[in-house]
Amino acid sequence: MKLYVTRDPKNTGELIIIDLQDVLYIENHERTVILHTMDGEYYPLLPTLSTYEQHMQQYNFHRLDRTNLVNLNKVKKYDEERSLVFFEDQETKNSKYGTVSNSSKRVLKKLIKETDDDLSR
Repeated sequence: MKLYVTRDPKNTGELIIIDLQDVLYIENHERTVILHTMDGEYYPLLPTLSTYEQHMQQYNFHRLDRTNLVNLNKVKKYDEERSLVFFEDQETKNSKYGTVSNSSKRVLKKLIKETDDDLSR
């Protein structure tokens, strides 16, 4: 099993993938989980949206409101009136969607244009 980790407890450093088979032991020190391997100490990625936001931007995930990070590579439709992005060309009652805050609307339009420009190259 692969684990996403960093070398610092606040998860601000480079995202690293290690194999669970390489972990010698797991320690709890001052309320922080530390994974020990022969190569050093690693800290599991904390499951917060802010942590993921920091590491996932390079994969074109963007925070469109306070509750979600959206993979812009997967967005097929943007409904500006309802402030929603959809991941299918034809939305249905079961379609998955992401919400867009008012403050993110302008940024989203720019990001979608950049993504479209990159795809057409």
